[in-house]
Amino acid sequence: MNSYQNNKSPFETITGPNPLDPASRDRLPDIARAADKKGGNHFAPKDSASQDGNEKPRSKKSAPKVALAIGIALLAAGYGAGAYVFANRYYPGTQIAGVDVSWLQQADAASRLQKAAMSYSLTITGNDFSWTYRPVNATSLIDADRRTREMLEHSESLIWPVKLFESLSSPTSSSSKSTQPVSETPDLPDSFDEGDFKSKLQEAVDSYNQGRSGVFDAASAYDASLGTFTLEQAKKNVKIKDDGIYQDALRAIAMLDTDLELTQDDFEQFATGATGEQLSQACAQANELIGADLALKLGGTNVGSLDGSTLSQFITFDDALAPALDSAKLEEWIRTLASTLDTVGTLRTYTRPDGKTVQIDGGTYGWNVDEDQLVSSIQDAVANKTAGDLEIPCTSSGAVFTKQGEKDWAEYVDIDLTEQHARYYDASGTLQWESGCITGNPNKGNATPTGVYRMNQCGTNITLRGAIDPETGEREYETPVKYWMPFIGGAVGLHDADWQSSASFSNPSAYTYVGSHGCVNLPPDKAGELYSLVKQGICVIVHW
Repeated sequence: MNSYQNNKSPFETITGPNPLDPASRDRLPDIARAADKKGGNHFAPKDSASQDGNEKPRSKKSAPKVALAIGIALLAAGYGAGAYVFANRYYPGTQIAGVDVSWLQQADAASRLQKAAMSYSLTITGNDFSWTYRPVNATSLIDADRRTREMLEHSESLIWPVKLFESLSSPTSSSSKSTQPVSETPDLPDSFDEGDFKSKLQEAVDSYNQGRSGVFDAASAYDASLGTFTLEQAKKNVKIKDDGIYQDALRAIAMLDTDLELTQDDFEQFATGATGEQLSQACAQANELIGADLALKLGGTNVGSLDGSTLSQFITFDDALAPALDSAKLEEWIRTLASTLDTVGTLRTYTRPDGKTVQIDGGTYGWNVDEDQLVSSIQDAVANKTAGDLEIPCTSSGAVFTKQGEKDWAEYVDIDLTEQHARYYDASGTLQWESGCITGNPNKGNATPTGVYRMNQCGTNITLRGAIDPETGEREYETPVKYWMPFIGGAVGLHDADWQSSASFSNPSAYTYVGSHGCVNLPPDKAGELYSLVKQGICVIVHW
């Protein structure tokens, strides 16, 4: 029987090595007295579990609360320490004006920022523009102390766990770069000379824009070094907007950014906003129109060429960027070329082998291009993208061609009206024949015409007939000659004149009183010699 059943105090019945003195009962704690009133003792009875199965010792209930209290205290201390740290230091990955100030205190960050400014330069690039700005006084670029203090003021240290997690989990994210609010106005100190900077930048932009139209056209898209239209070459004609990059450049300086890449918005609108692919396609189509490569020849001499570099001048692009060859401009170019090749009647200068320099124009000898035929030939060659030599068609030709104004003959007869002397030179310039002569009488209106002529068909035993006199109805003259060498139609030429005295052929002034009707009179024997040397088509020059 246990003490609960006898309802006796357990302190009176339990015995042991150290029995409790009943007299000391009053010194027991109140809890013991309470237990005694319930009829129990400080030992739990064997069936106590069944009577009070949910009851647990008090010491086990208090342990979690203590641990929780300790944990909260530690978290509070850690949070407070973190808040203190990040109120005075920067989060990992933090940058100010591009300078890494991770974990630094404000003073150290300001020092690092100022040091970065000392070696600062800004390079602006875009398309084919490149310009570098190097400040004279780098300390004027940034107020390092103010910038670093402002950064700490925006550090949000009270939510440092969130900010720290963000910076560690994504160190390159924008949130770790700067927590300062972005301003449209560049953050530059008053010591920065914006006027000087703008002046230098404007000078670079003006230099870049000089000679650029800012539009897409054939002239700007053709790359002469490659002989083709290219997108890269076309883009060299773009222009930078006058005020397009100034503010962006200031913002880059404020952030100590060393590079600023221009965007499409910084340039004037090009080709009505066409894409690079569309412009490349337009260039490829234009290249199909300039495939001809011709070497133009006159008498075997190269006098010009027609290739992509020339044809590109006649290419136009419509609003849809479709290329076309302007045939009217091509024809104009051909006819202009022809005009530089024609020599018939033009002023020519040459030096006779004996040293006399002669300038003479007029006449019928020389080159005369068949323009219509040349236009047709070249247009066909361009359409078929022909490559090779093209001999220029002519209605009249000379013996050689160098350029207008120069000698274009080989062998020739030189008739000097001042000297009243005729000479024949072969193609090498060697004198083969000469004789005194008597030319037309200027006092009777029969002066021999000057000019560079072509020898016409020659003959022997010819009767020369003058014009019919309206008063008599008879020809002014009918004179038989043995050797006839005409050079102005069939009316004026060199021939024998046996009616002239020998003395007259050696008198330079005889032509003024015994001169002919315009022909060049020769001694009969000399006329025979010359006849054996000349042939149709050679050059005859009559000059003073």
